[in-house]
Amino acid sequence: MAFIRKIKKGDSTYLAKVESYREDGKVKQRVIEYIGKEVNGEAVQKIDISALEVENVKQYADVSVLYQLALSLKLDLLLGKHHKSILALLIAQVLCKGSVLRISKWIEQSTVRETLGLAGLSIEDLYRALDYLEQCDFNAIEQALYAFWAKTAPNDNKAFVLDVTDTYYNGKYDKNLPRRGKDGKVSKLIQIGLAVSLENGFPILHQTFGGNISNIKILEDLMRQMAMRGIDTIILDRGFYSEQHVTDMCGLGMKIIVGVKKSNKVKTDILEKINRDDIYSGKCQVILKNTTVYAKEFNFPNGRLVVVYNPRLETLKRDRMLSEGAPDGEVKYVGYSLIFHNTELKPADIVRKYFDKDIVERSFRSMKGDLQLHPIRLWLPTRINAHVKLCYLSLCLLSLIQFKCKGLKISATDILDQLQPIYQIKLKHATTNKSITKTVTLNNQQKKILKVLGCSV
Repeated sequence: MAFIRKIKKGDSTYLAKVESYREDGKVKQRVIEYIGKEVNGEAVQKIDISALEVENVKQYADVSVLYQLALSLKLDLLLGKHHKSILALLIAQVLCKGSVLRISKWIEQSTVRETLGLAGLSIEDLYRALDYLEQCDFNAIEQALYAFWAKTAPNDNKAFVLDVTDTYYNGKYDKNLPRRGKDGKVSKLIQIGLAVSLENGFPILHQTFGGNISNIKILEDLMRQMAMRGIDTIILDRGFYSEQHVTDMCGLGMKIIVGVKKSNKVKTDILEKINRDDIYSGKCQVILKNTTVYAKEFNFPNGRLVVVYNPRLETLKRDRMLSEGAPDGEVKYVGYSLIFHNTELKPADIVRKYFDKDIVERSFRSMKGDLQLHPIRLWLPTRINAHVKLCYLSLCLLSLIQFKCKGLKISATDILDQLQPIYQIKLKHATTNKSITKTVTLNNQQKKILKVLGCSV
């Protein structure tokens, strides 16, 4: 009967397949074949390299990392019994830009099915995954992800940025009429309200609206949802400011930081009374990432108004406006901007938080660019909504990567690009027909990325 025997030679341990036999009354062993070598307690098979043939090469490491991160977010539990097909679509959404048809072809060139344990994944399966996602209780999913983020980054849950963007879609089976978007193009539109954490841009809330819904109505809906989740400080662009909004938020016990337009009343009551030498001084200076501004605070209904003076912007815009013949009344207040708040923060902190609100704009750019939100080439309204949800979950993964790799100073998409060349290669022995799987050797940077992410390949 054959068995494996360990043969020690020097510092090495070799493995051989042997069988016992009897000769002259003594039990002896003969080597049938040498199998390989034992390294770190594991058998490394001896292979005739010249007899190996490449069976296939598949994209591997970035797929594996996204799957492991999805598990850390507990998406396998949150997405229910159809989570495998939805996660397959989610991973493909992040790594493969294109239509469902293109995604289907890409999946066959990756280890998505092997990673998720799926026997097959057709185009019909991917469309069904969108349908399953639309049927999920997404409000519960968002709340669970928000709870995860509160534990993961407790210091990044003190203020959230809220904004709205619009995007086109090719919906055919709905009654919505084409509208003019922000870029002037006329087409069918949906609007997406998105709230993200201030420091890292982790998404905690979203909702889709028809193209004809006003920002005022959108804010009212999202404001109630945020209050219900215990979020008490939000930062808004100036297009959302109104006295009624401020009153409503105060009634909900919420803190607000929002830009204010330079109305005639504000110009008369506040800007007219500002002493340039007083605000343009060291005591009012606020140093931001890319510029330096000066801020002074005034009493205002329901809170305080911070006047921000940017001398560099004033010089640039004033010279241009004067050269174009603008009247003095229009030029007078160039360089000033206004921020309302009802918090206990100091003016400098208000200014920094408000000017950091572009985190949500970067999130929208990521959704429209890296995550293919714009345009949506789907026909059914339910699948359009599901696609937005898919982009939302994709943004969660990218934000988590960005957070974990902050010390490396590399963007999340660059992180995935660096992992992409780590392929899994399936080799077949021409004589024995045995198959083995090998992974491309990692470089030092790739090892560092995997260590920071807490993932393995």
